[in-house]
Amino acid sequence: MEESVPSISSQKLEVVLESYNNIVCNKTTSFKIPVILWVYRKKVQTKALVDLGTTTNFVNRVVVENNNLVTYKLANPYCVINADGTPNKAGYITEYV
Repeated sequence: MEESVPSISSQKLEVVLESYNNIVCNKTTSFKIPVILWVYRKKVQTKALVDLGTTTNFVNRVVVENNNLVTYKLANPYCVINADGTPNKAGYITEYV
């Protein structure tokens, strides 16, 4: 039995090719992809940064504020260190979603 190749929309193919080009041609370990989130039964379209070198996940404060996401205080805030070793200009992470 022959396996069929799954169909892919031209928009999805464009995203895949753009991501591939970013990684291979630009020698980077990150790329952005469009995503749809369902937040409190509301559809939110945005872009997600996929970074192959990161050690945890983050949500941009603007996304949190624009979509009225509920946040909770961290017991132990922590400093985000950028790839170049400098502290992130946004400061300490003090809340989570």
